[in-house]
Parts: sequence; structure tokens; C-alpha cells
Amino acid sequence: MTTEAAAPHDADAWARAGTLAALGVALALALLKLWAWAETGSAAVLGQAADSALDLAGSALAFAAVRYAAAPADDDHRFGHQKAEGLTALVQSGLIAASALLVAWASVRRLIDPQPIPNAGLAVWVLAGSALATVALVAFQTLAYRRSHSLIVAGDRAHYTGDVIASLGALVAVVLSARYGLLRADGIAGLIAAAFLSWSVREITGAALPQVMDQELPDADRARIEAILVADADVLGYHALRTRRAGRRRYVQLNVEVDPDMRVADAHDIADRVEHAIHDAFPDADVIVHQEPYEGPRPG
Repeated sequence: MTTEAAAPHDADAWARAGTLAALGVALALALLKLWAWAETGSAAVLGQAADSALDLAGSALAFAAVRYAAAPADDDHRFGHQKAEGLTALVQSGLIAASALLVAWASVRRLIDPQPIPNAGLAVWVLAGSALATVALVAFQTLAYRRSHSLIVAGDRAHYTGDVIASLGALVAVVLSARYGLLRADGIAGLIAAAFLSWSVREITGAALPQVMDQELPDADRARIEAILVADADVLGYHALRTRRAGRRRYVQLNVEVDPDMRVADAHDIADRVEHAIHDAFPDADVIVHQEPYEGPRPG
């Protein structure tokens, strides 16, 4: 028996809107920053351009993954398509790692052979505009996440929040280099951007791997489930409690033990009651409960 709560249509719409907004902003900023880098030659601006270019690729993947993950279960994917979120995040982490290497290489060259930044005023305006646009995007994605609870939107929002910090750092570096002659500030800012990108890889991979590897839900979630089981007087025991998360959904499977002398229909009602109680505690959960005759004490 299963209790499956399909994501509401408006939640899926907000998830798509959050990733579509990121796609549009990333495209505009990537083009703008590439043009600014061509005009200035700044490593800090190049770091921002590379980050936006990979943001564009990552946001395109995220948009496609949100649509695919929201697709209902079918004959080939009985548990749905939510793992697409975790797999997409791993691909994104590979793209970001490549970007970090590119930016680090360009930044080291700038440290070894520092050069004045031409058109520094242009770089300042581009980076300031980038920071403002990204702040607006993060604000919208915060709303989209609250309406959808999409892990893809949450991850995208975290990444773009970091982009705001990186843009501001690059802005400071360009000003220090152009106005105060601190030419190596540009290369240092580029290395900081590369380090931030590397940290993003760690964060994204750390969030995606547990889903891909079917890691159990946190202990606090399992404790809530076990409390529900213990609180039901008709549940004489339980075992084989298995949990996992994929995308926006939790999955809970377990066997409850009931009085072996009761009618099958009554045992079925108990299992249904447990399923509904767990689902009330975790509205995003797909719950499967199987009933078995009680045969004595068993570990939970």
C-alpha cells in the first residue's frame, strides 16, 4: 500500500520559474561580462565571466531537471524521476570544478605578470550591475523556494548568493588596481573566486551524493517516524524501516507487526492509519507500510 502526494501544480510552476529566472539572468550576465573582459583584460572580470558562463550551463541543466523530476512515475520509473535532481547536481559540480581551474590559471598569470586594467570604469559598472541583478535573482529564488521546496532551486539560490559575494570581491579588486595601483589585487581576487568555486563543488557534491546513494534520512526524521509507530497502540512491533530522499520527496518503507488473530481488513486499516500519520508528519513523503503478524519482540 502506498500514500503518494504528488507535488502540487503550483509548486512545480514555482520551481520552473525559479530556474528559468536563473537561466535568463545567467545568459545576460555571461554575455555582459565576456564583453567587459574583452575590453579590460581583467582576471577578476574573467573569473566572473567564467562563473556566469557555467551558471548558464548549470541553470539550463537545472531547468531541464526540474521539469523531468516533476514527471509522474511511469512503467520504467516506478518511484518517479526525483533522482534527476541529484544527478544534475553532480554534473553541475564537474562544470564548476573546470571553471575553478580556468580562473586559477588566469589569476596566477596575473600575479606573475601584473598588468594595468584598461577601461576599469567599465569593469566597475559591469560588476556592480552584475551584483545588483544577482541580488534580485536571489530574492526571487527565495520566494520560489518557499513556494516549491525544490532542492534544485535551493541549491541554485545558494550558488547565486555566493556569486553576489564574488562579484563584490571582484569589484573591490578592480577599484584597488585601477585607483591605487595595487595591480596584483586583480589576480588575488581571481584566486579567491577560484577558491569559492571549489568550495561550491564541495557543497553541491555533499548535497547530491546522499540522494544518489540512497542515504538514510537524518536521525531526527527517523526518530519522528519511530515515535509515530510507538504511539499507535495497535502496532505491536515494527522492523525493516528504510528511508531515503530523492529531490523534493522522502521515501519511507517499513513493516508493522499486528495481532495475528485480527481480521485482514483490520490489519489493513492499521497500516493505512500509520501511513497517513507518517504522511501528515512529512507531506512530501511516499510511504509504503506492510503488515505482518506479531511474533514477539524485535528490534526497531
